[in-house]
Amino acid sequence: MLIALCGDKGSPGVTTTALALASAWTGQAIAVEADPAGGDLAIRLHPGGSTLPETPTVLSVATAARADREHDPVATHAHALNSTTGVVPGPVLAEQMANIGDWSPLTDALVRCAFPVFVDLGHLHSASSMLRVAARADLVIAVGRPDMSSVIRLRDRLARVAPHLAHLRGAAPRLLPLLVTTSRHGAADVADLRGILAETPVKPFVVDCGFLAHDPSGVRRLEAGEEPGGRLSRTDLLRTARDVTGRLESLTGSPATASKPSIVGGRR
Repeated sequence: MLIALCGDKGSPGVTTTALALASAWTGQAIAVEADPAGGDLAIRLHPGGSTLPETPTVLSVATAARADREHDPVATHAHALNSTTGVVPGPVLAEQMANIGDWSPLTDALVRCAFPVFVDLGHLHSASSMLRVAARADLVIAVGRPDMSSVIRLRDRLARVAPHLAHLRGAAPRLLPLLVTTSRHGAADVADLRGILAETPVKPFVVDCGFLAHDPSGVRRLEAGEEPGGRLSRTDLLRTARDVTGRLESLTGSPATASKPSIVGGRR
């Protein structure tokens, strides 16, 4: 299963959302940072008090995928954030991401990964090199904020991108707008978003809407490698992330299975 996450200009939170959803998944999952503008997970994450090694990154996965040296390069090159979540960080600089060139081998590797993959594609637009990755995804999550300017930008971005995704897929894309907001206002913000999208041509492509709690404390604990099944599970961040992943399992028909190999013991 491949879930693509993207945002628009002024809509931070895509990387954190990918990380939270991968951690909240019922079973093993991997968050991959493939933002063409460069990534910051290698700097932000410190499981067990240690920063991640400089390599491997998504560049390592792309190189292995082009050489076809490994059956599952995504899982092979993932660092272990906690006992159920793997992470493939992106390089810090956009210039390094530009070296990938042909994204097809990496996209194929993401699709065939043995674990559910939540890939952060950054700012997605009709000329983005990430558009073909998004077109291969089972579902595209567009992350935004609840303020009106962000919602309008999200609406317009989806309306612009959806036809391009449909052309590349040869079928209608499946979109899920997700707002990063407070738990207190989440339900109302989602209701407002549904109302706004109902008046646009993008409505047939939208399979659901949801929200993820704005929870800086929970994010810090997640980035420190705290186990998602422990006390962290009671935070607003993981509680709302589990609500979203429950919907994803239903929408994609991809519930977690115990038969898949364990990601535990991956790179730390």
